[in-house]
Amino acid sequence: MVIDHRLIDFFKKHKLYNKEMFKYFEEHSTMIDPNYEDERMLTGCAYSIDRYTGILKDIHITLPYIIDESTLLDSVHELTHAIFSYYKIGKRFEKDITIETLPLLYERLYIMDNPSQKLEAYGKHLDSLIDETDPEYYFAINARETLLKSYNYNPTQMIKIVSQMGKKYYFNEWKNKHKRR
Repeated sequence: MVIDHRLIDFFKKHKLYNKEMFKYFEEHSTMIDPNYEDERMLTGCAYSIDRYTGILKDIHITLPYIIDESTLLDSVHELTHAIFSYYKIGKRFEKDITIETLPLLYERLYIMDNPSQKLEAYGKHLDSLIDETDPEYYFAINARETLLKSYNYNPTQMIKIVSQMGKKYYFNEWKNKHKRR
C-alpha cells in the first residue's frame, strides 16, 4: 500500500503522523477497488484481539484506492481508527461508545481543511446515514461539534475529552437504568 501524500500531509498537520506507524499500516493493509460497491463495503479497520486477555495483537486496514474526494474521506476515517488504535497494540482493548468519535471529528477537519462542494456534499451524505439505531455513530456525531469548538491540534487532549464524554454517557445511561420509579 502506498498512502496518498494528501493523507500524510493532513495527518502531519494534525500531529498524528508517525513514520514508523505508517510503515506498520503499509505492512498491515489491503487496497480495494472502490468502483465495485461490494468491495467498497469491505473498507474498514479490523482488530485482532486475544479472546482470553482482551489484548490488542494486530490491526489490519482495508482502504480504497484513492480515486476521488470520497475515497480520500473514507481513508481519513479508517486511518484515524488505525492511528488511535496503534498505540493500544499490546494493551487491553475494548470497543466502546466513543469508537467512532475521533474518526468523525477528523473527517470533518479534513473537509474544513480542503473545502470543496463535492467533499462537503459527501460529508453531509455520510452524516445523513446516522441515526439513533447505531449508538457509536450517533454519539460521535453529537460529540463532534463539542470537539470542534475545543480543537487545538493536540490529539492527546482530544482523547481525554472524548474519554470524559464517554464516561459521562455511560454514567447517564447507568443512572437512567437505575432510576427509582
